[in-house]
This record gives sequence, structure tokens and C-alpha cells, in this order.
Amino acid sequence: MSLFPAYNTEPLVAKSEPTASAPSELAWLTNQSFIPFGTKQTNDETESENSAPKTPDDNQSDIADEECRPDTAKDSKPSKRHRSKHKKKRKKKHSKRRHGSSSSSSPESETEKQKCTAVAIPAPSAVRVSEVDYYTDVDPLKIYLTVEKLHRPACPRYRLVTLNPLGVRFNGKGSGRERYKRYYRTVKAKEREGKAHTGKEAQEEIFAREAELERSIRAEETVDKWIELVRYRQDHPIHFDSYQNHKRELSLIERARRQFPYDEKLLQLYLEAIVQVHPTDEVLNLIRRAITKDETNVTLWRSLIRNKQCAMAQCIVPDVLKLYEKSTRSLFMARRSDETMLQLFRNCATFCRQAGLCELMFGMVQHALSMNVSGRYGTDGTFASPEHFQQLIEYEELILKSGLPMNEIWLRVEQLRTAFHYLPFEGGRLASDPQRMVLTDDVVGFVYPLINKTRAFELTLTALKLMKFPFRRQYDREVEAYEMDYPEQLLPIFLDVFRDRTLDGSLYAFIKQLSVAPSYIRANIAHESYLELVRKSLALAIDHFTGTESAVLLTLYLQLERILVCEEKALSAGRKSILEEAQAKAVRARVKHLLKHTHSTNQNSLPVYAEYGLLEYEMTGLSVACRKIFSTSVQVFCSSEQAAPPSGDDDTQEDDNDLFHLVLTVVELLLLEGQKDEAIQTLTNLALKRHELTFEATATTPTVPDTTKLSALQKFSDRVNRAVRAESQPDTELNSRTEQHFLVHPLITSIKAYVTYLALIRSNLSEATKQLETFLYLFNDPTNARQRLLREQLFEIYLQLFEIARHGRKQAHQPPPAEGLRSLLDLVDRTLNEFPANLYALRLVVFNDNLPWLRLRGVLGKHLTPQAVLLLVIAARYREACTAETLDDFIATEASPYKQRILNLLGGALKSTSTDSAAVLYRNALLWRLYLRELFDQPNAPPGYSVLEQCRRTLYVALEACPWNKALYLDGASCAPQELSQLLDLMMEKQLRVHAIPEELAILREG
Repeated sequence: MSLFPAYNTEPLVAKSEPTASAPSELAWLTNQSFIPFGTKQTNDETESENSAPKTPDDNQSDIADEECRPDTAKDSKPSKRHRSKHKKKRKKKHSKRRHGSSSSSSPESETEKQKCTAVAIPAPSAVRVSEVDYYTDVDPLKIYLTVEKLHRPACPRYRLVTLNPLGVRFNGKGSGRERYKRYYRTVKAKEREGKAHTGKEAQEEIFAREAELERSIRAEETVDKWIELVRYRQDHPIHFDSYQNHKRELSLIERARRQFPYDEKLLQLYLEAIVQVHPTDEVLNLIRRAITKDETNVTLWRSLIRNKQCAMAQCIVPDVLKLYEKSTRSLFMARRSDETMLQLFRNCATFCRQAGLCELMFGMVQHALSMNVSGRYGTDGTFASPEHFQQLIEYEELILKSGLPMNEIWLRVEQLRTAFHYLPFEGGRLASDPQRMVLTDDVVGFVYPLINKTRAFELTLTALKLMKFPFRRQYDREVEAYEMDYPEQLLPIFLDVFRDRTLDGSLYAFIKQLSVAPSYIRANIAHESYLELVRKSLALAIDHFTGTESAVLLTLYLQLERILVCEEKALSAGRKSILEEAQAKAVRARVKHLLKHTHSTNQNSLPVYAEYGLLEYEMTGLSVACRKIFSTSVQVFCSSEQAAPPSGDDDTQEDDNDLFHLVLTVVELLLLEGQKDEAIQTLTNLALKRHELTFEATATTPTVPDTTKLSALQKFSDRVNRAVRAESQPDTELNSRTEQHFLVHPLITSIKAYVTYLALIRSNLSEATKQLETFLYLFNDPTNARQRLLREQLFEIYLQLFEIARHGRKQAHQPPPAEGLRSLLDLVDRTLNEFPANLYALRLVVFNDNLPWLRLRGVLGKHLTPQAVLLLVIAARYREACTAETLDDFIATEASPYKQRILNLLGGALKSTSTDSAAVLYRNALLWRLYLRELFDQPNAPPGYSVLEQCRRTLYVALEACPWNKALYLDGASCAPQELSQLLDLMMEKQLRVHAIPEELAILREG
């Protein structure tokens, strides 16, 4: 019998006449589910059936019918029985057993059921069924909602997990483990119960630890204990919802602030917590109420400005500028702190530059310098701009006649005018663009006089930083997350002597790609005028200051010229190692003119001539002209000092510190050229025979005997001991002055000469590294700013030893040792742990060829900074280019793995989190711009992947992070051109600087 009645082919009539009437082909349609509507049996047929004599088979069918009636009556009420199953569990089991037994009964019961059904329906011969009209079962019978199942022993058992080893037979006996359930939900439920039990135990431990910390606070209430409890709650959340965890932290911080209302650390924690709990408008109201109670608190003012500036709904440029003006006025009248005023001035001017208000920024710089440094900044027209630029007019006409789409025309004209119109116009009334006019009333609220005029040098450095000057070492400790938004910050890598010069082209191409006008990078239009502005500002500062400060500024000028020489070499065809004679001659003339008209103290400064010698080395290599610069400067110094040997006086030690610095510079160049013997001879003469110091090229270099080497080494060791004793004096100042970040400390030069000489005369670096570890142990106070500066320079010396050893092995064609790379990575990790933005350590590890990408990400993943991310992208691009050149079967149409690595790197770095290190990356507009460009530049994107849609989503996330940055809007117009109208509306709403509007350009194009 078939399981479904519709497919039953057995005859439904009594079996007494199997041969009398054979079933037709459509007999299966006569089942109960397929009786056509409207078919009724005629009275004649009924009467004939009733009047026919009953045979014994008919009697048996009647008896069977009577036996089937009680079951039919029972089955006529399925709903009541179904409800009883849900009400009482015991009855449900009983009914299942009953139906299970009935379903699994003998074939005789099935035959009886068939007979009952056969009696209930007419014979197949009596029903005329067509192939077109048939009955479809559409009645919602409730009996179909319950499916009868087999009773328990009839259910097959499955052994899901075999604990025996593979190949061993399992008999199913002797297992004391719990029997595995058949359905996965039971196992998952047990796992959840276990996790809940574990989480409950962990939660109890957290509460116990918090109770212990609170008891210690009640015993002795201090700020450190409150902070320890807050940190513990931050590290051990108890809720799945981060909002609830932040609320718990905020309540605890508020309790602590009731006891210590004026503590700065608790205030900082409070300002970080309210941002995570309250919306932006409520955060601003809370900070304003706190400011009304204490208007002299710098932390509150900075937090108010930061939250206003970084909120998409609140960031309107005039409103943010009003906050800067109000905070500057309040803090100047209350505190009169030059450090605070300089910090606010730098933040405000940076905001103006990023919002496109370059005229206002340079107006502020001009007034600040003319008020606090020199009046020549405001009278000689350095920061003034003419009304028209002929070159600008010609370029605009070419763009308007090009026939490009309007969005591309607007973008190019906007970038063009931004490159030319960055200085304020000081003529009469300018009706074409009134925003180019900057009056005194516009900037007087942001500029205040310095109380201490010694801060004028720091103000000059701040002005240079606002002009994107590439400083080799960061001199200011507190830097906002959004300040490092220009790629020119990577240019100091060109100042490293031991860098891999094959990477100069990739590095400069990357900087050129992300550079934003106005800039001195040659990729920008009108870069000549901007470079002349930077040079002129530096020249005025060199003339104004005297002594050490003037020498530092002159050194910065020479470093800028050296970077520009490296730029020329990177752009030249074939990547020449030396500069062309015509270009080198122009650079020499410019530098000699500046040296001729500077102070006499600068003309005798050895650090200045050391930098001048490095500039000549970049132009012509270690040539006769380069050696002559070093030799002449040393001879002049020795003749003026009468070749006096070093004594124990500190003044004499500081006097010959410049000589040590210059000689060590020459030694680096000699080691770079592979002249190790001459380097040893030079250092030996520095220690024992200064009057014999010369750098002229000779055919042969005499070998230094071992006894002489030991004597020179002892001299260097004695000098180091004196410098350490002088630095360890209790009266040594804790805070280092600004100019000390650009000078070479006597202790550093002594240690560098000692460990370099020790590394050169020994076969390995073990003794030199032990000495450096000792010095790092001596100066390990993190709260001492002076010792932090010393530690950073000591780490750089440490890293330079590894680089010198690598160059020596490379020139001798020796394989690198296996332990050397591990030691180098450990040292880099220690350096970046204390100084994560150190470019020397980052360059050394990122551009290492022996380091695979996965290990490189592991080293820098713990210390991600904007500089580290940018260098990783450069390294990935360079490795991709090398792969394409070396592999013959490289397919350019396939997606590159390094492209995906770059996207993963940027996507992971720009995630929004509450930690300070991640906020530095999240608020950095330069990284967002790079991410947008990398997303847009995907020619081999997989099918179905919409590049423009992904760029559009990323653009709005970037604008949420940095809503004030104009360069981000311009890059968005290039990478997501379909959003140009929305971007223009948003720029107008935020009141960013817009030099051209599409309506104006449409009129100009038609005219």
C-alpha cells in the first residue's frame, strides 16, 4: 500500500471479484482526496445496492463497518484531543503510545482500515472522472498539524563522536562518558549554561576586587587609588553593552571628583567618559557649566574646542573660531602663560589652514611675528599677495576651454586658485573675492604679546611648522591628533645618511601624490613662490636671532636645501646619484650668499659647516669639494683653540663638542663609502692627535697599531665618564629648552664616539651594546624631559650600530646573521614603545628587505602612528613594484596581494575606538585621504564590487571624523564624483573656504 492515498494503486472494492471488473487506468483518481465536486450517486444505483442480496462477503463488510465506527467517532474530534496534549504531559505521552502502536500494527489492521475506507466511498465503476476536472484537497484539517512519530525504541541511534584513535574498532561498551544527544540544540544549551556559569564566576571575582579597592580607598583616600579603581573598571567590563560600562565608569569618576574636584588627571578621565555616555550637545553644555566655575582651566577650554570641532553637527568654522578667540582672551587675562598662548595659537592657525582659510592663517602668523619677533615681518611685504596672477589667469582660461565636465572644471579651478591665493591681499577694496582681504580686526582676537621674550624662538618654530617645514625631530610634546595632516612630515627621511637611496623615488612619489597646495613640493603649481616665502621667513629669523638660536635656524635652512637636492635627484631620469653641475652651482651660490651675510658667530659654527658638508655630499658625493669643507672647518677650529687637549672642565668639553659632532659626521660618510680604515684613523686622531686631523684623500691609509687603539679608547672612555658625572648632578635642569632639541648634547657625542670606535675595532657589537644598555639604565626617568630626550638619541645611536654592521656585511658580501635580525626587532620594539613617532626607527624596520610582511605588521601593529602607517603603505607599494619586475609570470590584470594588504591596513587603522592611540589615527585626515585614493584605484576589482559606492560610504565616514578638513572634500569630489553637489552644499553649510562656485564658472565658460 502506498503511503499517500493519492498514489494507491490497489483496488478499493471487496476482493471477492478480482477478475470480474478490472480497474480502469484512472482508478487512482477515485480516492477520497480526488472525488470531483458535484458528483452524486443516483437513486437507482443506491436502490440496486440496497435491494441486492447480501453475500457472505457483504455480511463481513457490514460487520467490519460496525467495527470501524467507534474509531471513526473517536477521530472525529481532533481539536479536543490536540488541546489535551498541550495541557497535560502525561496524557500526551499516553496518546503517542496509543497512536504509535496503532501505526505500527499488523497488516491485518491495515486491511480492515482499507475495508472501512472502501465502504465509505463509491465503487470506481460508478464514478465518472474526467482527466480535466478533479478534486484538490484544500480543507485545513487540524490533524495535519500533528505528525505521528515513532516510539522511542524505533528511533535509530547515531554515534556522533568517536573518541578512539583512527583505525581502532569501537564496540560501544565501557564508556563512562555522558551519552551525546542527537540534536545540536541540547549541546548548545549546555555550552551556554557553562559560559553563563563561568561569566558569573568572573563577575563575582570582579565585584570582589572592586570591593577590595573601595575598602582600600576608605582606609586611605588618594587620587591614585581612585584612578586605579577607574582603570580596573575600564579593563574589566561586566556588561555586554559598552554604553552601560561607560555609565558605570562615569559614575565612579564623578564620585572621585566630589572628593578631589581640582585634580587634572580625574578631570581628564571625566572629559573622556562624558563623550562616551552623552550626546555632543549635552557634552558641550556640561563643559560650559564647568568653565563658568573655572575659566582659567586650559584642559576644559581645549576639550570644549575639540568636541565642537570634531562633531559633524556642531562644526561650523565661524563658531569654532569664536571659541578660539574667547578661550584665548580668557586665558590671557587670567593665566598669562606663554606656553598656553603658543599652544592655542598653533591649534587655531592649524584649524584655519585645514579649513582652507590660508589668508587668515598667514595674517595671524604675520601679526604674531611682527609683534613678538621682528617688525620686519610686517613691513617688507613678505606675507602680501598681489591682486592678479598672470599665470593663474592663463591656466583658468585653458581649463574653461577644455570641454571637461563641470565637476572636473570646478575641482581644477578650485585647486588652482588655492595654490595662488594663500596670502592676504593688502591693497584697496577687492570686490572679486573679499575673503582674500584680512584686516587687523580679523586677527587681533587670536594674537597676544608674549610675556617672556625668550619664547620668541619657539614662536618662530611654530610659524615654520604651520608652513609645513620638515623638522627632523619633534620638539613639542603635546600634539593634537589632527595636526599631522601633511605628507611633508616624511621628508626628514632624506636627511638620514644610511638610508636606502633606491627608495627615494617611491618615497617622493608618495609625498607628491598626497601633497596639498600651497606647498613647496614641485608637484604643486606655484610652488616656487611658496618656497621663496619659506626661505625668506627663515632668512629674516636668522638675521634677527643671535648665538645658538641663529645657528640652529641656519642649520634648518641647510637641511631644507639638502631635502630639495634629494627631490631633484628623485625626479631626474635614471635616478642619478649626483646632481647636475648647473643645479649644484645654483645651490652653492644661494648658500654662500646666506653665509656671507649672516652673523660672524655662524661663520665659525662647526655644526653649520657639518650640515654644509652633508649638502655638498648629496650634490657631488664624497668628492674633493666635500672633503675640503670639512678639512677647512676643522683646521680653523684647531688653530683658534691652539689645539688644546680636552680637560676636565665642563666648558672645554662643551667647546669641543662641535668638533666631535663634525668628525663623527665625516666618519659616517667614510663608513658609507666603505673606507673603514680611514674612519678608524680619523677617530684615533680625534682622541690623541687633533692637530693631525685632516680629511684629504690619500692613496693609502696607514694601519693604526693596537696599543694606539687602546689609548684612544681609554681617552673616549674617560670623556664619557666625565659627561655622565656632569649630567648626573642634582642641580641639572629637568626641562630641556626648545633649542636643545636641535643641538647635539655633549654626553651624546661622547657616547657616540666611544661606542662607534669600540664597534669598529672589535669584531662584533657585543661590547658596544653592553655599554649602551648601561647608559640607558642610568637615564631611565620617564618624568624627566631632559632624560627622555637623551634616551631617544641613545636609541638612535644603538640602531645606527646595527646599520653600520649591515653596511659592512653588504660591502663584504657576507650573509646577515640570524640573531642579528631578532636583536634588531627587539630594539626597534623598545624604541617605538617609548617614542612611537621616531622616523629613524620606523625607516630602519619598514624598509628592511629581510623582513616578511606578516612579521613587519606584527612589529608595528603595537605602535601604529600616522608616520608608521604611511611608511608601511610606501613599503607595500615598493614591494609590489619589485615583484612585478622580478617575476616573469606576473599578470597585471589580477588583483595584487599588496593592494589588499594596504586596504586592510588602512581599514583597520581608521576604526573608531575610544582609546587615545586609535583616536590619533581616526582624526587624521591624511590617512582618510589615502584610504579614499586606494579604494578608488582598484582597476582589478572583483565582479560585483562597486568601487564608487564603497568610496561614497568611506567618504561620509571620513567626513564624520574630520568635518573641517577641506582637502578631504576635494579628494571626495575626485573619488566620488556623483556626490559633488552634496559636498558643495556641505562645504557651504560648514562655511569652509571656497574660491569658486559652479555658477560662476558656468558664466565664465559661456563667456
